[in-house]
Amino acid sequence: MLHRFSISRMDLLVGAVNAVIVLTWTLAQWVLHVRDTPGLNEELAWVMMFVSVVALFFRSAFPFTVALVTMVCTIVYYPASSTDGPMLMAFVIALYTLAALGRICAAGVIAGLVFLIVVVSEYLADFAHMTASETLMLSGWIIAVPAIGAVVAHYRRYRAETEVALAETQKRSVAEERLRIARELHDAVGHHLSLINVQTSAALRKLRKDPLYRTEETLQVIAETSHSSLRELRAMVGVLREPGEDSPTGPGPSLEQLPLLVDAARASGLEVDLRVDGRAALPVAVDAAAYRVVQESLTNVLRHAKAQRVQIKVVTGTSTLAVAVIDDGAGDAKGAKGAGNGLTGMRERAESLGGTFDAGPRDDGGFSVEATWPLEVDR
Repeated sequence: MLHRFSISRMDLLVGAVNAVIVLTWTLAQWVLHVRDTPGLNEELAWVMMFVSVVALFFRSAFPFTVALVTMVCTIVYYPASSTDGPMLMAFVIALYTLAALGRICAAGVIAGLVFLIVVVSEYLADFAHMTASETLMLSGWIIAVPAIGAVVAHYRRYRAETEVALAETQKRSVAEERLRIARELHDAVGHHLSLINVQTSAALRKLRKDPLYRTEETLQVIAETSHSSLRELRAMVGVLREPGEDSPTGPGPSLEQLPLLVDAARASGLEVDLRVDGRAALPVAVDAAAYRVVQESLTNVLRHAKAQRVQIKVVTGTSTLAVAVIDDGAGDAKGAKGAGNGLTGMRERAESLGGTFDAGPRDDGGFSVEATWPLEVDR
């Protein structure tokens, strides 16, 4: 608990400035014999002044206590002293500090109490120390001090809440970006690696049956697939580089690249029927999401469905884009239940852009994936 008694640099500075002004001003008036009205007890007045000066050094650690102490010292000082110095300054600073630190109600109560004491005492003394207008002006300033402190407290609270909100937004943005990168890696690289795995597995089976089997065509497909995978990886690395750095760039995923995707799947022995109905300028995010859904669907077919034939439909309407991937495989949703199949990522790609997603086994066998997007999105 000792840290609560430490004096911050700002408190030290404010306390020192207050001490210099109050003591210097009061001593100068005393030496020059500048007197107001005779004081009731000069020794008590000096004690109150020193207590008030010392207490202000701890205004941030004990704001309420310091405000009460300086209030009492101020109320006692002026009747007890014949020197009308700037003793009130310590109380004003303490009252402002109390309000600025969020103790607005306490500051208001103290200010109202002092207001009543000043007005009532001067009225009973027939305004012997100050005129009626000076009394009201002084009382008004005392009321205004906690109001100013309340404005500062609200600003500090607003700034703190804004900083917290910005920090949360940054954390959320980082999490979303990590999720996006994970989806891109899963969909792009995972698809190409699945094709390579299918091709190599098929080639190994054929080599076991026929040692003279020629693998040039299979190796060519593997080379092209790996080249596509490397190109997409370079594009991702380019996005992750700092701005201004030289980085390889390339076109983003798009439905225009579907023929290449279909050719790669056909090279793996899968019969693919691609049907495109309608064309329109698609939002970049929707175009990329639709391509990734088709790509991941083909990956799941190759890995899980044991299908012979796949039908891909792309329909572009006046307000929506719809894609469907339907296979004639086992249709037991094995791919949908297995870990790492990408269905969660596909659903996120659709729903994050205001679209819909549905996937599951068909009644007549096989598996279907359907997704739609609006052609107008916010991002």
